Amino acid sequence: MAVVFEVSGRMAMFRKPYTTTSSISFAFPPPSAIAGLICAIVGIDHGSDKAAFTASFWSDIKGTRAALALRGPISWLRQAINFTNVKAPKNSPHIQVKHQFVSRPCYRIYVSGGLEDRLRSFLERGCFKYTPFLGVAYALADIKYIGSYQELAVKDDPVQIDTVVPWDRSMELDVLGTGGVYKELVPFRMDEKRQLLESSTVLYPMSPEHRINLKKRGSADVSRCGDDVVAWFPAW
Repeated sequence: MAVVFEVSGRMAMFRKPYTTTSSISFAFPPPSAIAGLICAIVGIDHGSDKAAFTASFWSDIKGTRAALALRGPISWLRQAINFTNVKAPKNSPHIQVKHQFVSRPCYRIYVSGGLEDRLRSFLERGCFKYTPFLGVAYALADIKYIGSYQELAVKDDPVQIDTVVPWDRSMELDVLGTGGVYKELVPFRMDEKRQLLESSTVLYPMSPEHRINLKKRGSADVSRCGDDVVAWFPAW
């Protein structure tokens, strides 16, 4: 079985790690952010009250796998945010830093194995333990439970996929049938000190109306969950 829910909000910001002063966002939550969202809903403490860099939830989410689909158009909002000037406060008490946000985002998240049963229990009751947000604490997330579905294996090629696709060279993309895609390198797994352990190259469509057409799935783990054809990230 796979549990399915949607997250949406007024804005989201999943900062790309190579950006410094001007923060640039991924278009969707990378797997590392999905892991944090799942653990926030079910109430797994990350332990950062003891040390700011701590992310102890990674030991609890092992064996859980996830997938993600865009459910709304990706549009961008750029805004300057006031910060305390810690470098030269005598010159000016505040500085303005430019940020890029996803405006009015909506994503569908699929979860299987590991924390699936605990997550389903919270979603069915419409509650969460820690406040869920979309990348930053001031981007609060609305959670909508979609349902729980039996995973049905999809083995035939070609295949049309409704989700973001973890990509490798064993796959063959039908570019014309897909209508164009974006390619991105996203953080997949971190350790309990928030150090990056593994990244994943992904493909995602130019709009939620488009599906990703694969002539050959290669190593992609694909299954049907309800009406959606899902390409899974590996289990954490």
